[in-house]
Amino acid sequence: MANIGKWNTPSSVASVLTTELNSLGSGSMSAASGAINNDTNLDIYVDLELVLASLSPTAGAFVAIYIAEAIDGTNYPAPSAADQRLQTNALLCTFALSTTAATAQRLVARNVVIPPGKFKIYLDNQAGVAFGASGNTLKMLPYNVNLNG
Repeated sequence: MANIGKWNTPSSVASVLTTELNSLGSGSMSAASGAINNDTNLDIYVDLELVLASLSPTAGAFVAIYIAEAIDGTNYPAPSAADQRLQTNALLCTFALSTTAATAQRLVARNVVIPPGKFKIYLDNQAGVAFGASGNTLKMLPYNVNLNG
């Protein structure tokens, strides 16, 4: 009988972006996260959880998450926000935002593929409004699949 793949126990939840998101203006890219080192765990996937404090996004509002990988383990690309948006292969995922007035939002993107080395994450605010002054976070939960059952 063939082996059945199962989820491995995930690594721990980690905050990726916190204060970098506070008061982030619409149309602005956050500062880069700290370096995330996936050299040892070699996780394949992450679930990303975006929590935004109360805001009133405009129609068509979204948040985009981008990645910058240090291929050599040391040097990260540092494009401008406009150039980063053009790097479609650097786009990890997007979150569509609810336009219900003055509500907090908690959104999850599942099974996002990550590289096996070092990388940083950026968030692009396309909400049509600035984020709240506090209470905004992007967290990640890394994990793998065990193909040996």
